[in-house]
Amino acid sequence: MDLFIGFRRIDSVKFPVLVLGGYGNFGGKISESLAITQGISVTVAGRSKQKSELFADQLRQRTGGKIDSVVLDINKKDFKDKIARTGVKLVIHSSGPFQGQNYDVAQACIESGIHYIDLADGRSFVNGFDRLDAKAKENNVLAVTGASSVPGLSSAVIDEYFSAFQELNEIHYGIAPGNRADRGEATVKAILSYTGRQFKRWQNSQWEDTYGWQEIHRYKFPDPVGRRWLASCDIPDLELFPGHYPSLKTVRFYAGLELGSLHLGLWLLSWLSRFRFVDNWSRYSKLVTRMSCWFQGLGTDIGAMYIQLKGIDLNGQPKILRWNLIAEDGHGPQIPTIPSIILAKKIAAGSLQEKGAKACVGLFSLMDFTEETRMWNIWQQVDEY
Repeated sequence: MDLFIGFRRIDSVKFPVLVLGGYGNFGGKISESLAITQGISVTVAGRSKQKSELFADQLRQRTGGKIDSVVLDINKKDFKDKIARTGVKLVIHSSGPFQGQNYDVAQACIESGIHYIDLADGRSFVNGFDRLDAKAKENNVLAVTGASSVPGLSSAVIDEYFSAFQELNEIHYGIAPGNRADRGEATVKAILSYTGRQFKRWQNSQWEDTYGWQEIHRYKFPDPVGRRWLASCDIPDLELFPGHYPSLKTVRFYAGLELGSLHLGLWLLSWLSRFRFVDNWSRYSKLVTRMSCWFQGLGTDIGAMYIQLKGIDLNGQPKILRWNLIAEDGHGPQIPTIPSIILAKKIAAGSLQEKGAKACVGLFSLMDFTEETRMWNIWQQVDEY
């Protein structure tokens, strides 16, 4: 049975999910994963009618799923009215970067009685999201921010191994994508927004100042990745985790580019920003993204992530646990999308009943993540010392 609601047709049997930026780098992967999920119908949404219709048609051909498309611009005044008229029950917002975005999209969804998930990794965006909590509870919906690699996956990993520690004192972690992997301008713009800029980090039980894309060093991942360059980055976890894990004394996060020339080049740019020769590199994101594509044939398509936990074990002895995640065959860009996919499936199935507005911490397990990665060449390794 179909019901005509607003300006499009909704399948009354399937759980309707709309993906903002649904034909983009991350949104396209989310749309495709949900399109092959039983009990879910997908609407691909974006600013371009041509792109959204084309991608929806391609998805229908590939998956045989229930796919619709709609033109939506989050910056237009009529966005709230249009999203309310779609008849969907969940919106996944993948149109980053979230650095500098406001909460208009989330508020429009909440006030329309629509569940909301985003992939935000902007520190101020994620950490201020709980201001929407009362309104979300009043409207009986769940609104989740940061359903991505951080803080979604990072917190799931920490929660999985937290019980192995009597006291967890330090978290050091990082992400190193393969150079041949798909890249989007939104990700590049997010990184450039804090390159060379000052931010605070929890270090030795106090807040200290550090700078984006500095403190460069190399980390040895398991084979076939090997050593990769990393540099300091600003993410929501740096502010979320000291409060969530009270015994923490230090939290550090890094990211890196596989090609040393590109990584060190960005490090040099960070100094120009640190000394105020350039205020904010994000305004050059289109140019930097195009230039990075010149080198996309070099390096590998293997991405990696690590999380190192350090503290005191249950016997009162020092303990280090190191979790590594390796994504081969160009499957690394799937990882940031998986937390939102897990939550969408849980909401659709009715197994996630929580209401309110919160960061993506404690909403899914590492086992949930592992199950979702079985179709990809993504594997984990844990070492303890």
